[in-house]
Amino acid sequence: MANSIGGVKAFMKAVVNSKPWLKDPLAVRKKWNEDEYNLVDHGSGKNLCFGIMWDDGCVIPQPPTRRALEMTKLALEKAGHKGI
Repeated sequence: MANSIGGVKAFMKAVVNSKPWLKDPLAVRKKWNEDEYNLVDHGSGKNLCFGIMWDDGCVIPQPPTRRALEMTKLALEKAGHKGI
């Protein structure tokens, strides 16, 4: 858990830089790449498309969760992204 995207980035960068594949052979062998993090090959994060799974056919989210998903979709669309 983190209270900012910077905190998530710092945590993930620390995990990747610790080379977890040396302890777990099933871990992906991938070094941190700042260009990939910044989505350089994908328009630098502009006009992204996000898939939202409203339910999985077995579990239907409670109304507060559904409302949070709808609010997230609206925020993404307001920022210029697409939610499907």
